[in-house]
Amino acid sequence: MANAAELVEAICSVIRVSVAPIPISLMIHGVEDAASIIGATVERCYKLDIALATIFIDPELGTELGLANGKILDHGHSPIIRWKDGLGRQVLFQRG
Repeated sequence: MANAAELVEAICSVIRVSVAPIPISLMIHGVEDAASIIGATVERCYKLDIALATIFIDPELGTELGLANGKILDHGHSPIIRWKDGLGRQVLFQRG
């Protein structure tokens, strides 16, 4: 299993080459780990000059993470959190 840094690198690589947002599953990660992975991905994409515009999260996961629908993150390229029903433990990162 990849460590957190390797996972973040892999996620950023997928985001960089994908036109459409690809679901990233955080099935085995607790809320704190999911928050860390999402935050690290936002920061790493910023350092790699991958402009994230939107992060889609299921309302239940968003609530667990303390993120409101429409919240603009003050990290990275300031992506917006958008809730999307039916994602479960998946997160979609959309480039700008």
